[in-house]
Amino acid sequence: MAAPIGTAGKLASSAKSVLNNGAVRKLRDYAVQVLKDYKSSTVDIFTDARKRPLKATFYVIGLSTVGYLCSKSPDEESFDRALVAASNDMLQVSDLVRNKGADYYLQNLLEMRSKKLLRRMNLGVCSIVWRDNYGSDINLYDSSCKYLKVTWSEFPERIIDVGFHKHWWFLEKAMVDYDVNENEFEGGMVKPQSYQMT
Repeated sequence: MAAPIGTAGKLASSAKSVLNNGAVRKLRDYAVQVLKDYKSSTVDIFTDARKRPLKATFYVIGLSTVGYLCSKSPDEESFDRALVAASNDMLQVSDLVRNKGADYYLQNLLEMRSKKLLRRMNLGVCSIVWRDNYGSDINLYDSSCKYLKVTWSEFPERIIDVGFHKHWWFLEKAMVDYDVNENEFEGGMVKPQSYQMT
């Protein structure tokens, strides 16, 4: 049911009084001032870009590059996928020709992953996987005490891998010759077996 004209007039006047209230007026004035500041800084950016196009080009290229690298920074799931793929590749190779260093590296990573010790830190353009003292599901006093947490001086020793541009560099480096056993060639050149025809 429609309100009588007199009631509508009272509602309109009460709405005007709310808008003219001191707090609401201050908030409105603040918002208008912020919009004016953003407008003037945007105009200044375009004016400066017209005056110095080379500098503006370098800024645009730099910001675009940083934005592109941030979008390509690998996440924790990509590390898990790369680790499982590397482990599958290693499992398809016989123990006799397996690179012992790569195998040891993968076994340690898989053990830390199963204990939930691996953490990922996103640095924008790259990611770091590091080893924590305790798993994420442990609720002991030691795991929550701030004095027993990993300090910044210990942090470089705990870095497991660095991810940059959708690649995990330490894992890929460890898997370069995963199917070459260096111990196989320690005794010198392996002589081919001679066969005699009889």
